[in-house]
Amino acid sequence: NKMSDGPSKTDITQIFKRLRSASANKVCYDCGSKNPTWASITYGIFICIDCSGIHRSLGVHLTFIRSTNLDTNWSWQQLRQMQLGGNAKARTFFSSHNCLTTDTQQKYNSRAAQLYREKLHQAAAQAMRIHGDKLHLDAGNEGAEDIKNEKDEE
Repeated sequence: NKMSDGPSKTDITQIFKRLRSASANKVCYDCGSKNPTWASITYGIFICIDCSGIHRSLGVHLTFIRSTNLDTNWSWQQLRQMQLGGNAKARTFFSSHNCLTTDTQQKYNSRAAQLYREKLHQAAAQAMRIHGDKLHLDAGNEGAEDIKNEKDEE
């Protein structure tokens, strides 16, 4: 069974195509530059190549980086973190914990970051148990509502 080896290149491409259609994911989570192609799996966020370098310097225990275009060695757990995460959800969580700093070191070393890392990891593990290797999670979990609402406002 191919699935146990992890997602195919096509799976990965399809998932990111959908995730990138959310307007919040079209800009870098950290600096706001357009069309970020890198991701911190740890927080389920999309970031630009410059910010990915900063994340790398923080260490994998705080933030784990992959390219959404170049890397094909994604696991289902990692893809679930991206599907259940997203820039909008991270922003809401960090601000609800009063973590409003733009300083990358401070932000990802914060208590809010620690809580969110754990929360997202657990949510993804749960999704793995429920959905296995189903490609897209149901729309409610994947921010389809957020996409609708943002389109209405534009």
